[in-house]
Amino acid sequence: MAETSPCANRPIEPTDTEVELATLRDLKGISERFSALTPLVLGLAVARVGLLAASYASYSRTDDGLLTDGASLIALCLVGVLLAIVAGRRKPLRKRVVNRLMDASIALEALTGAALGGLMVADLHSPVLQIALSALCMLGASLSMFYWLRRARGTNTVVAAAFVFTALAASEVMLGAVSLLPDGIDTVLAAALVLVQYPLRLLARKKVIPRDISGTARPGDFFSFSASALERNRFLIATAVGIGALSIVIGFLRGYPAGEPIPFTPVTRLTYALLVIGVCACVIVALLRGGDRAATVGIFIAMELLAGAALILYAAFPDSLHIGAVASTTLNALMVGFTWYISLAFMSAGARDPYYYSSAGWIVWLGCRALTRVSLIALAPAQLSEALVLTVVGGVLLVSTQVVLVQFLDVSARAARADQERHAGNCEACAAEARASALERLMGLDSAAAVETPEQVMHRRAAAMGAQFLLSEREVEVLELYAQGYTQKRVADELGISQGTAHAHVKRIYAKTDLHSRQELIDYLEEFTV
Repeated sequence: MAETSPCANRPIEPTDTEVELATLRDLKGISERFSALTPLVLGLAVARVGLLAASYASYSRTDDGLLTDGASLIALCLVGVLLAIVAGRRKPLRKRVVNRLMDASIALEALTGAALGGLMVADLHSPVLQIALSALCMLGASLSMFYWLRRARGTNTVVAAAFVFTALAASEVMLGAVSLLPDGIDTVLAAALVLVQYPLRLLARKKVIPRDISGTARPGDFFSFSASALERNRFLIATAVGIGALSIVIGFLRGYPAGEPIPFTPVTRLTYALLVIGVCACVIVALLRGGDRAATVGIFIAMELLAGAALILYAAFPDSLHIGAVASTTLNALMVGFTWYISLAFMSAGARDPYYYSSAGWIVWLGCRALTRVSLIALAPAQLSEALVLTVVGGVLLVSTQVVLVQFLDVSARAARADQERHAGNCEACAAEARASALERLMGLDSAAAVETPEQVMHRRAAAMGAQFLLSEREVEVLELYAQGYTQKRVADELGISQGTAHAHVKRIYAKTDLHSRQELIDYLEEFTV
């Protein structure tokens, strides 16, 4: 019998050229798939750049002390008003309200940023006026960021991470270019750049909705953690608690040792920006390659390590605090991206208006940081020793790490216990375990908040019909309102378009669906969509 070659059944390995071609095809596919995110990425990045140039000195130093964190507390009080309004509503905000709020937010950020830049150019110093303008600028920038996050609601893990971390990296590139200009000029230019959000909004409407961009769901992320929505909610709550605890550490580190801002040198300023961009790239690549926890536990570990590195560098180089400030400012920037990401996860898990989750996340993150920083400034007259401050910060970092660890372990323990009870047939124990806690209700993750309103039902059905008949995003919006009984004039007013444009959209909907009256559209939505 003839011997068979040991290599006969082995698959033929691709050549180097074939591997390179396959890689290029994959990259082309990824770029085409995520190109729809470009307006959102640029919009979110520009909103952040306008804020940092006006209130954070373009990161030529860690920030502007009270002008940053004092103003943050005032701005967060105003954001809290929005949170209270949204929390008291079961219905999501109407599109017309959202659009007008965004128009006002862009204008507010641009005008206040330009005013702050004008004060710097004219060399006028009025702390009260500057803090007031900075607070209003933060309010406008925050609401603008919330809008761009809102447009990406309901998306999947990979798309969400690609969106927020690409925007974070892009903002660092823009900010680096702006920071090369003289003080005041950079702020005015950034304020002018903020106005680019107006055309970006129009461009975003012509692109694919982010939730319709394909992406792989990961079993261990915030968007699809485990098979249980209950476990995902508790995982999200644990993360929110961890963000608050780590934000306290950031508040100490950014103003070490007495709360004053730390100036950068050109080298350390560049190092910080490259670190942020590098970490963002690593997170995105890891998720594209299938890493389950890159944007969850992985980034938490990275932020804890950065906090530890900042402590070590501050202690090792007491006369060159800008070296330690590289780590603390990188940590601060990553926390911004992580909070954006978690806000999107909450929007996917909860049923309240997206502004509820983005506002709450912003208040937890910036509120904890600002309160700590302002407290550190208030204690400056006591002339605390640097050794004592380092020890306190180290202790707070240790506690925050333990808080995150205990929260995650509690999620795992609860999940295991619920699984055992389920297998044992103990339905009463399962029901008690599944009962929403006060914290879940506060964070909008309880089942009571998930009752769909008629408007939400129609939104879901219109989206399903739009996918079936390949309707554009604008046509889906027109269909949703038209099927609710809106006249074409009211549809036009609600969406901020002309009545003729609304009429043209209705005609195209009729043509694409082969339905010829409002009632036929309603009957189809009720009978053939779920």
